[in-house]
Amino acid sequence: MKPFRFFKSKTVALSLSVVLALSLLSACSSGGNNAPSASPKASPGTSSSPSATTSADDLVYPENGLPKNENVTLKFGFFEGGMGREYIDYAMDTFKKKFPNVNFEVTYSPKIGEIINAKISAGNDDDMFDLFNGFIPGGIIPLVESGKLLPQDDLWDRELYDNSGKTLKELALDGTIEAAVGRVSNQLYALPIAGSGSGLFFNKKLFEKNDWNQNPKTWSEFEQLLESIKSKGVIPITYPGKYTDYMDLSFGPIKMFELADLNGNLQTFEDNFRNYKLPQYLAPESVEMWKRIYELGKKGYFPEGVAALSHTQSQMQMIQGQAAMVSTGVYVENEMKDSIPDDFVWGFMSVPMSENPDSTRWIRSTAASGHYIWANKPELNKKWAKEFNIWMWNLDVQEVIAEKGGQLPLRKDFSDDSARAAKLQQAPKAMFDFMSTNKTKMAADSRNATLTDPSAAQAQKLMLDATTEITSGKKDPQPLLEEAEKLIQKAIEAQK
Repeated sequence: MKPFRFFKSKTVALSLSVVLALSLLSACSSGGNNAPSASPKASPGTSSSPSATTSADDLVYPENGLPKNENVTLKFGFFEGGMGREYIDYAMDTFKKKFPNVNFEVTYSPKIGEIINAKISAGNDDDMFDLFNGFIPGGIIPLVESGKLLPQDDLWDRELYDNSGKTLKELALDGTIEAAVGRVSNQLYALPIAGSGSGLFFNKKLFEKNDWNQNPKTWSEFEQLLESIKSKGVIPITYPGKYTDYMDLSFGPIKMFELADLNGNLQTFEDNFRNYKLPQYLAPESVEMWKRIYELGKKGYFPEGVAALSHTQSQMQMIQGQAAMVSTGVYVENEMKDSIPDDFVWGFMSVPMSENPDSTRWIRSTAASGHYIWANKPELNKKWAKEFNIWMWNLDVQEVIAEKGGQLPLRKDFSDDSARAAKLQQAPKAMFDFMSTNKTKMAADSRNATLTDPSAAQAQKLMLDATTEITSGKKDPQPLLEEAEKLIQKAIEAQK
């Protein structure tokens, strides 16, 4: 699964996953244009008008006020990636049992983004999906600017289907709303359905066999660990060079926040980062983080030929013991389930940036995997698509997302049932174990603003393309950061 972007979190808010971790610890001690169906036939000797045979309330669902006698088929473009499809099939099946007039026409594909782009290019709204998820090549900003996507902020105030009187906002884990993926200019276009965390994942048995430090407390201890691993002929850290933004899952902006916290500069850095105020790439925290990655690269702590690796190939390196750790998210266990040995034991760590063993370790979090809704669809289709997005928050659906999809639930009452909490997979549990024994803070590395000038994308691409050469120790990041800063400054000025 490729990582998502554009998260948002307030530093004062508790992480959605931190709250869940504490709860766990406690618990463990076609197009939809179908015509309406025919009106009910009247009994002999009665009027054929609906009022004579049934009340108006009987014609709509009391939970949402939508008509019972109008059949709707929602076209659904589903990204079949690391989370699999079991959870979404379960959600659709239960939704159809509750609302039998609604059906789904699903296209499952790991390349759903390419299919969506082809439909967008064709310009046929009737053929377009009513709702879809996954990564869209080119991002969602052009779709938002052209009015193609439906805003979904109103869903936070809707009542949950399985908890009468409680809204999504009231039962969402702290930080969920702020960490939601799919925001453009502070407006939500995909209601999140699952949470995630990321960092360095590893095989605990391999670490135990070699007596490697599973929880380095300082940057020096972390470097010592990497050298110990390399001395055994094992790659210390791997990541997919084809998708270099995977480095952000364990390093990246979240570690800049950690450095800013250590430097007593957190408030200024966060304001600058989230609101696109200069400096950006030349912020002291950015320069320091890239400098450290470069130094690790010069010492040979990343794979040779990393540019050719996909996300699954890099994860397989770790599973097979060719590499000790992989930069990825908690979904890794589910994504690689067919390749994991039965005796494999997951471990997790967050890179320490400080020399103080008691300092806070920052961990990147997200609330994502939601479904976008195409705006140029019949109103009834859009309304039912929104209802389905709310349905994804039912506790039984959240349980399947945790057990079969390998992600984290978003509801604060999920862990009220210890048996349900135990359904979490081992990789997320490993992250929670780490959080229970270390001082941590989960946050999102999102922005409050959006830059539409092409120079912003050029700056990002410049650093992403250079990452493999930086991690190989072949390219000093400083000149690149200076060039990227000029590009981002141009984009900021154009935005004004």
